[in-house]
Amino acid sequence: MDQKTLEYMGQRVDKARNIQRRIKELQHFISYSEGRTTICIIDRHNNGPRIRQDEFSRLFDKAIGVFIEEMREEIRLLEQELAEL
Repeated sequence: MDQKTLEYMGQRVDKARNIQRRIKELQHFISYSEGRTTICIIDRHNNGPRIRQDEFSRLFDKAIGVFIEEMREEIRLLEQELAEL
């Protein structure tokens, strides 16, 4: 096997590891998000709106549902990308 082939294979392995890391991180976000009662959209100074389930239940339920569903879709796309490697 020549050097160019090894470099190419190494790049694919690195990309696969990065995809697996991202999938694992998203899975953690999903498990961490389920059962929470507040959604925060904050800046680096910890300022921003907070949507509490007990104050805005309909909005909270929709927002958390979309958030989790979009993370699942991202996982699906990453798994597809990984399979294509």
